[in-house]
Amino acid sequence: MLLSGLVYPGLGQLLSGHIVSGVIFVLGTTTGLVVLIYRLMLRAFRVMDQALPRLADNALDAQALKELLGRSSAGGWEVENICLIGIVGCWLAAIVHAYFVGKRIDSKSR
Repeated sequence: MLLSGLVYPGLGQLLSGHIVSGVIFVLGTTTGLVVLIYRLMLRAFRVMDQALPRLADNALDAQALKELLGRSSAGGWEVENICLIGIVGCWLAAIVHAYFVGKRIDSKSR
């Protein structure tokens, strides 16, 4: 169960029959990943939209690209940070949950 939690949070819970906790961890992690990837893709497309006209005019050098990237990452990382903290939180909670469920199973088998 612990190994499954290291692969994807909630997978171990689903495989061991703890459906509710497994679904909560899987949905939390998946939602965080989807939002994080979506936001990062939006940033990448915004930078590309600004860089392509400069590239066509041969006005895009390393300094201009660095400036574009710096402007795109200035502020606005709150949502991404919240998603990242949520993903790590789900992962840690799933591992802790798997550990305590495993301990409970071990104590019952003795």
